[in-house]
This record gives sequence, C-alpha cells and structure tokens, in this order.
Amino acid sequence: MEKLTAEADIVFKGTVVSSGLVQDDWFKPLPDFVVQETQFAVISVMKGDDPGTTLRFRHYDESPQPRGHMFQPQYYHFESNRTYVVFAKNAERAGIYRQLRASHTGKADQGALLCLDNKPVLAESVSEALWNELTFMLKDTDVSNVTYAIRQLDQMSGGQDRYDSTQDFDRTNVLTLVHDLMTNSDSRIAQAAITVVGSRNPYLSDERTDFWLATVGSADVPGLSKMDLKMRNIGGERYWKDLESIATTAKQAETRAIAIRALGLVREPVLREAIDRWVGDKAPAVRAAATVLLADFPGTNANRQLTVLADDPEPKVRECAARAIGYAQQKELVTVLGRLLTDTDRAVRRVASVSLLSFSPKNEAVASVLRANLGNKEFEPLFLNALARDTPEQYRDALAQVVEEKTAPKNWSGGETPAFTAWKILFKYLQTQSTEVLRSGKVDRYLDAMEKVGNYSSSNQRDIYAFYILRGMTERAKTFRERANRAATYDLDYYFKQMDQNPSHNSLEQ
Repeated sequence: MEKLTAEADIVFKGTVVSSGLVQDDWFKPLPDFVVQETQFAVISVMKGDDPGTTLRFRHYDESPQPRGHMFQPQYYHFESNRTYVVFAKNAERAGIYRQLRASHTGKADQGALLCLDNKPVLAESVSEALWNELTFMLKDTDVSNVTYAIRQLDQMSGGQDRYDSTQDFDRTNVLTLVHDLMTNSDSRIAQAAITVVGSRNPYLSDERTDFWLATVGSADVPGLSKMDLKMRNIGGERYWKDLESIATTAKQAETRAIAIRALGLVREPVLREAIDRWVGDKAPAVRAAATVLLADFPGTNANRQLTVLADDPEPKVRECAARAIGYAQQKELVTVLGRLLTDTDRAVRRVASVSLLSFSPKNEAVASVLRANLGNKEFEPLFLNALARDTPEQYRDALAQVVEEKTAPKNWSGGETPAFTAWKILFKYLQTQSTEVLRSGKVDRYLDAMEKVGNYSSSNQRDIYAFYILRGMTERAKTFRERANRAATYDLDYYFKQMDQNPSHNSLEQ
C-alpha cells in the first residue's frame, strides 16, 4: 500500500454521483472493456491537493455484455451512491483523474476500496484508514458487505492466492479479527471466515489438487508449478480447537466440511479421533472432507479407512479418497487408484489418474498399475509418458505414434501438452543413440516421427535441425529444413541460420 500511495497523486474518499462513457486516448481500446468517467462527491482527501467538492475519475470498466477475453486490464465498476477510497493520478485537465495503471499486477481491484458509510476519514495514514473502513464493515448487517470485507482483509494480508494478494496488513491481526466470525449465525459469513482462517493449506480447495500432488509426489509432472512444500496452516494451527468444535456442532453440513478442510496440514494428534467420527458421518460433504484429512495421518489405519472410503456410494467421497492417497503418497494403495480409474464418475476417474501420476513408476507396484492401464483411451498418453520417461526404448513405437497423431487425453485437467511431452522423451532418447545407429536406418521410424513435432515452438524445429548438423546428417538436415520452411507461417529460416553459425547452441543438445 505504501508503494500504491506513493504512486498516486491523490487518495480520496468519495461517493459515486454518476458514471458515463468517455473518450480518452490514454486508454487503449480493449475487447469487452469500456472507458468510464465516474463523478465522485469528495468526502476526504488523504493525499494530494484538494480537488473541490467533486472530481471526475476515468477508468476501465467491463462491458455490460462481455464475450470472453484473454487480457484483462485494471478495471473498476462503481455502484451509484456507494462510497469508495480511490487512488488516482492527475490527468491533463484540472478536476480530472485517471486510474494508476492500465494493467493490473495481481489484485484485480487494487486502487479502489468499497466503504460502508460517507463519514470523513480521521485516520492519520492511508493504511490505517483502509483498515478502519474494513473492520467497520465487518459489523454491518448486510451479508454481502461483511463477506466483501473478509475477502479484502484476506487478500491484503497475503491470502491464499499469492498472485492476487498484497502484504498491506499483518496476517495475525487479520486472523484474530476474522476468527470471531467463524461461528456467525449466517452460514455465508461463517464459511467465508473459516476459509480465511484455514486458507494456507491445499486441502481447502479442490482446484489445488494437481499442484499439491506435483509438490508432494515422487514423480515429475510436466507443466505444473509446485507449491511450497513447507507450507504452514498458521490459522489452522492457532484455532484448531475452534475448527474442530465447528466441524462437530455446526448445523450446516457444508460449514462443517469447510471447517474440517481448514484443518489441513495442522496434523494435531488429538484430531485423529475426531476424523474417525467424521468419516462415518451421514453427510457426504463431511465424509469427503474428513477423507482428505486422512492424508495428514498416514499409516495402516488410515490406509484401511481409505480403502473402504474408495467404495463409498457418494462420488465426492471416492474422489477425495483418490486425492488423499496421492497427498499421503501411500504407494501401498496404488491398486485402489487403479480400480478408481474405471469408476462410474468422471471426476473420480480424473482425480485417480492425477493421483496415480504423482507416484514414481520406479516403484514396481506403480509401474504395474500404469502398464495395466496403457490402453485406457480416456487418459492416453499420460500413463505412457510416465513409464517412458526413464525407460523410453521399450515404448518408442508408442511414443512415435502419439507424436504423429497428437494424441490427447479426454479427461485431463492440464499441464504440458502430452503429445509434446512424448516428443521430448522421444527426442531425448534419440540423442542418446550413437551416430552410427542414427545413420543406419534402424531408427528412421522414430526420426520421422520426431520431425512431426507440430507448432509448439520454433525452438523445436531449430533443435531438430541442429541435432542433425551436429551428427553429420547434412542431407536429412537439409530436407527437414526445406519442409519446415514450407510449412511455417513465419520466417522460420531465421532460426535455422542461427544454427548454421552455432549448432551447439540449442536447448535440447545441452
């Protein structure tokens, strides 16, 4: 916030009077976004010169009927008669201001904060003013205002999404403040507060499944970034007793389930007895949440429970059993994952596949399950790639076919394009072969497939060409270059010329 305040020419609190479209050359035209000029009645100025009783603020806003967009600028939507704190820059004309940045750097609404009332600001600093506005809003009777304040406090104290968060407020102070709302009579407020308290753990959101598995797993998962393996659930550690109480006594099953998930990574031994109760709860959401939490208490008893829960009548519970097996890296249960790959529920099958792929196939039990499912078209070629990464020779025919046909899994959540992964494995294998073998004709089938890399990057064609040059396969290099240039829609030959000068300077030969 200090940087934002320093960047601003004015920081004011004001009430929206009106908004309308405006033409301003500073704002570049963007699909699905318009430029608005919002007039504010000024209440207080925390930084900058007094603009008078009103000012006009120009900003991007989303189009009333967006069609879907790849790029999103920093934009704001102000509600009529609502009050905000706004950070702004001077425009060329007096009384007119603009948003600080055209592009946002993380927090989507950074530079504007909704306020509950239109009272003057008495705080001595901008940071104190925003803290006061948000803490006051927490006491409102309107649920949407309270949950807005909870979200803002979370984001502004290094919340769960690092890209979307700032470090404006002390996290401990926020947890202390929000903790009191975990037992609010309105489940929407209670759930929002619980989510903030337990937010620093991957169990709280199923959207984190793939990334946490890539973090704790023993296998390399291409294309997925890893989370912090040493992540600590500070709020859960501090308030685990309260969370356990809510998980046991709250009226709504969804609130109980969120409280259980908020205990992820706490690993408090006393909780083990409670988990035994929760996995037998009649509410599917509670059973599912408790199933995930079993990952924090690995061992014979947990494995026995997960095996049973993998046959639960509710798909969400079976899905969470697959998730927990991967989170705990219990290789003794990979056969359970193999069984779940044929589950009747698509989501269960997908999580089972991701969980299985987090285990290294260097373990024979894992490799056995992967081999048994090579013919599973729903996940082809993911299991092939996992097996071929360390032992490519026995899978080279299948890899070549995947590269040529651009095979893609039908039930997959993301990561590096599997056909491209197969190409990299095949290329790396060919690089290990002697020049004699490469020229013998014995591997022409695989060289032909390698050349059908596709349009992932110009560096791939460049590396193939350099590979041929370095191995003295000049005729093959020439033919490949000519064919690639004809197929390219840009000046691909520019990169080939670079390799003519220095063929050893390529990404895959090093």
